[in-house]
Amino acid sequence: MSFGAPAWLWGLVLIPLLIALFIRSERRGLKRLQEFVSARLLPQLAGTVNRPRRILRFALQLLGLGLAIVSLAQPRWGYTFEDVKRKGLDLLIAVDTSRSMLSNDVQPNRLDRVKLAIQDLISQLQGDRVGLIAFAGRAFLQAPLTIDYDAVVEALSDLDTKTIPEGGTNISSAITLATQSFGKSAMGNRALVIFTDGEELSGDALKTAKEAADAGVRIFTVGVGTPQGSLIPVTGEDGQTGFVKDSAGQVVKSKLDDKRLGEIAQATGGFYLHLENGPRTMQQIQNEGLAKMQAAEMDVRLSRRAIERYEWPLGAALIALALSILIPERKRARQKVYAAAPARSAVRTVARTPASTIAVAAVLGMFLSLSAFADAPGLDAYRSGKFEDAYSQFQQTLKTHPESRAEDKLQFDTGAAAYKLKDYGKALESFSQALLSRDLGLQSKGHYNLGNTLYQRGETQQSDDKKLSDWTNALDHYEQTLKLDPQNKEAKENYDYVKRKIEELKNKKQEQPSPSPSPQQKDKQDKQNKQDQKQDQQQAQQDQQKQQQKNQQQQQKQQQQQQQGQGEQQQKDQQQSQNQQSQGKSGNQKDQPQKKN
Repeated sequence: MSFGAPAWLWGLVLIPLLIALFIRSERRGLKRLQEFVSARLLPQLAGTVNRPRRILRFALQLLGLGLAIVSLAQPRWGYTFEDVKRKGLDLLIAVDTSRSMLSNDVQPNRLDRVKLAIQDLISQLQGDRVGLIAFAGRAFLQAPLTIDYDAVVEALSDLDTKTIPEGGTNISSAITLATQSFGKSAMGNRALVIFTDGEELSGDALKTAKEAADAGVRIFTVGVGTPQGSLIPVTGEDGQTGFVKDSAGQVVKSKLDDKRLGEIAQATGGFYLHLENGPRTMQQIQNEGLAKMQAAEMDVRLSRRAIERYEWPLGAALIALALSILIPERKRARQKVYAAAPARSAVRTVARTPASTIAVAAVLGMFLSLSAFADAPGLDAYRSGKFEDAYSQFQQTLKTHPESRAEDKLQFDTGAAAYKLKDYGKALESFSQALLSRDLGLQSKGHYNLGNTLYQRGETQQSDDKKLSDWTNALDHYEQTLKLDPQNKEAKENYDYVKRKIEELKNKKQEQPSPSPSPQQKDKQDKQNKQDQKQDQQQAQQDQQKQQQKNQQQQQKQQQQQQQGQGEQQQKDQQQSQNQQSQGKSGNQKDQPQKKN
């Protein structure tokens, strides 16, 4: 695979940067949500945003971007061969590959320097056919005439001094092969450029050049090397570097023969140049030589051209982007959200002390919200008291415009209609969706209305535990309202009121006597108590036995220690007695007079 404009591939560097920005944005969004939503409500609120879908959507967008960049880079693979009409010259380039081209009087050596010069020359051609000839003791057509310059450059890179097994330098054979290779091309558009050091060891190049001129071939010669010459390095089988020697054992020194090369070029109407400044020399050949020759129009068969494949990545990019648009980030099955935690957020209401005041204020708050979205279908039905029709119309609008910018407001209005229908579950669902709005004012109203909806649903609960759960969640939403709008007096009053209701309910539960057990439960409890007493007695007996065993072991240990102590004392007394006896004997011996001799 190759690329027509590979510079575009640098655009792929944007992809890891966008991934880093996406991760940072996700973390910052979660952090902001945690600042305004309590930890208990966070999973319920964030549950409406499908995180795997969001990641998949972003991945598809990145994929589309990456494929679009690859498409701009013009990928190419495969080749096609076609007949191409062109107007230009037929140019054959002959390269001397004899061992004398290894001389390093030009850097890095003569042959490598010629390869670089030929690449410069080919880069200046436009519409001309070009071919390549390698010659030493004989000549060989390395690449036939073609406009596929890449193929010629590839053949050029393969040239070395082993390309032609037969040694020597036969310029005449290269001219003859070039004349034959031009075939039936136009007489005025044949050019041959010869790169050599000019040391012809066989053949008559000047005679052959005159014959080529009669065939319409113009020759340009390029001398490689210096007149002073240089030794020819060669590597032996042992890996050591030496120099080429003649039959007499003398070291051979290769010199540039520019005189002979000039004669060959002049014989055909061309000119000779010395390869000193590669790019300038090639420009001179192009501008003063090839450009002034007559270009002919002809058909060229089997011209190889790389096939553009940009449409494949471009089509895949469009598909990926289309899929990313079709995948919603939010879950549509919202009822499942409340299956796990029905208590969420509250409706905009103004609550005083009685619960009826909360309901009245909720209606006012919802009506004000509806008026902010005056063009929404269903408003007339809502104002007329037809709340079922209003709810249906709001829902229909949400289905037909699921990704509308006004979706959050529509969700709020849907919650208002559901609240009026006393369908608190649907009201909680819709008001919770409104919390996803970026409008902090709408978020504040959503929390406020959710608190009141939860309070009203708690009033309908038969179980005190469920009632407490709803009212506790209502307090959380009032707290969120006050965080977003600290000046909201109604939210503060509602918070205090619901808090008192919770305390009253808790006190009531504590004051209620526990229900007396049934006879069956009492019998079961008695049996359980007897079993527990029996187990306690058995455990006490086991503990007593263990304690007795422990006491016995301690007594035995003390007796052993006493016996051991007595034995040690007896041994000590005996030792002291023996020491005293020894000292007595020693004293008696000192008191006896010594005998004199």
